[in-house]
Amino acid sequence: MNSKNNERDRAKLVIDNDAGGDDAMAIIMALLYEKYYYGPKLIGLTTVNGNTLEENVYRNNQRILKVANRQDVPIYRGSKSALVITPDTNEYFGKDGMGDTGDEYTSELVPARTTGAVNALIELSKEHEGTLTVVALGALTNIALAIKMDPDFLGRLKHLYVAAGNINDSKNTEAEFNAYMDVESYHVVASNANPEKVTFIPFSQVPTHLTREWREKVLGGIETDIMKALNKFERVALEQSKQWLSLDPAAVAIVLDEDLVENFRYSNNSISLCGDMRGQVSNSFTDKTKANSRVLYAMKGDKYEKFLLNIFSIK
Repeated sequence: MNSKNNERDRAKLVIDNDAGGDDAMAIIMALLYEKYYYGPKLIGLTTVNGNTLEENVYRNNQRILKVANRQDVPIYRGSKSALVITPDTNEYFGKDGMGDTGDEYTSELVPARTTGAVNALIELSKEHEGTLTVVALGALTNIALAIKMDPDFLGRLKHLYVAAGNINDSKNTEAEFNAYMDVESYHVVASNANPEKVTFIPFSQVPTHLTREWREKVLGGIETDIMKALNKFERVALEQSKQWLSLDPAAVAIVLDEDLVENFRYSNNSISLCGDMRGQVSNSFTDKTKANSRVLYAMKGDKYEKFLLNIFSIK
C-alpha cells in the first residue's frame, strides 16, 4: 500500500475541549504521539465553554497550537453556553484557563474556521466514517447537539471517549465538573450511547499516586520548551492540591494507548437531572449486552507515569 493510501486509512482524531491547562497537556500529548509514534492524526479542535469562557478557550487553542508548532490543525468554535443551565466557570486554571501567565501570543495565531464546531463534527464524521475518534474533554454541549442534529453521528464514529463523571461511592458524591457544566448534554449522550461506540472515563478513576511534587520536579523538570509552557499553563491549578489529579491527559493517553488500561467495565451510565443529586453520574454495571457504554474502571498507574515521561521527554 502506498503512503497516500496509508495516510487516508490512518486513524483520525478530534479533541473537543474547554482549554484549561489540563487540555493543553492532553492536546500536545496527542500531537507528539501523532508525530513520533504514528498515532491518530489530529484533524480538528472544537471549543466549548467550561474551564473558562469559550472566547478564552478559542484563544487558548490558538496558543496551544503555537507552542506545539502545529498551526495546521483547524480550530472550530463551539458552544458558549450549556443547553439549559450554564454554571459559572471555577477559574481552577486561572481566569484565562491557562495560568494567567500574561504571555502575549500575537503572531502566527491561526483564526478559527468559519464552520462551527457542531457542523464540523458532523461533516468530519461523514468524511472519515469509521476512522474518526472524538475525545470530549469538557462539557458535552457540542457532542449532544451533533447527536440531536444528526442521529447517525455516533454510528459513523470509530469511537467517542467522554472524560467526565465519577464512579460514585460513599466517599465521592459530588458532581464532577465536566458533567456538571452541561448536565442535559451528558444526558443526551448517555441516552444515545452504546458500548461499541462510547467509553466514559470518570475523574474518580484517574491514578492517585502522582503528587504535585512529582508533577513540578519530575515531569515539570523536563527541559523542553513545551514542558516549560505547560508548567506555566498549570501553575494556578498546581497550587490547589498536594496531589496531581488531571483527567484530560489520562483520557487522551488511554485513547492513544489502551494498554494503559487495567480494566474496563460495561455499564448503564446515567446522570441525575434535578435536585441535590443534579450532575451526579451513576453506573449500573452489567454485561455488554445490557449496557449502554463502556467505562474505564482502572488504569495502570506506573505505566501511565512512564508514558507521560516518555512522551514529554521527546525533543
